[in-house]
Amino acid sequence: MYRKTYEIQFHETDCKNRLKEAVLLNFFQDIAAVDAEIMGIGYSQIQNKNIGWFLTKYHIKIFDTIKNCGKITLESQSNGIMRITFIRDFDIFNEDNKKIGEATSSWAVADLETGKIVMPAEVFSGFPNVNRDELRSTFPKIPALKKVDFQKEFVAEYNNLDVNCHVNNAVYLTWADEILPFDMLVSTRISELEIQYKKQVKYGEKVIVSADFDEETMTLVEEIKLESGETACLIRQKRVIAE
Repeated sequence: MYRKTYEIQFHETDCKNRLKEAVLLNFFQDIAAVDAEIMGIGYSQIQNKNIGWFLTKYHIKIFDTIKNCGKITLESQSNGIMRITFIRDFDIFNEDNKKIGEATSSWAVADLETGKIVMPAEVFSGFPNVNRDELRSTFPKIPALKKVDFQKEFVAEYNNLDVNCHVNNAVYLTWADEILPFDMLVSTRISELEIQYKKQVKYGEKVIVSADFDEETMTLVEEIKLESGETACLIRQKRVIAE
């Protein structure tokens, strides 16, 4: 397990002084990358093999508003292999060391030229299989949209790209939030978030982001599609009234 404290900067908060959810995803990505380097399987250690890490799924629960915080602390650990993906967990703590959130993520290793998934045993050894009884999430299927309540088009720009020259995983959530009404964004927060990445988005590609909002349960199902009609990402977020 690796533990790291992040000092929240002014530009990482929204107009209600809350940590932006996309910034939290970047914190997850950072601590995962640091821990992977310590384990000997980080980006700098595998890039010469022409393979790279790709995030495939998230299931995140946030128990309390991350607001007016000078810093938060994350803990992360790798929990083994589930079929062809690697499971990594995260815990979030406030300045009083109170646990205020947790997450489970799924990662794959892919060939950087072909984009094809590489079987874990072909590149890493010694990883145990996941103990399913200890899994926080089995990543339930996100349903299709039944209707479209909000929709907007975006173009993948240079500053959206990550080290693999594809759109960074946190940008998908930024796009998903940008289509929502301002009043909803400022009066509510995400309490549970599921993201399933289906296809990489490259520089210059257009995406259409659509959302189906269930007002009774405060749940949004969102789909990010490429111009080809292919689904790049599915998101389900449950929102609650913000404190």
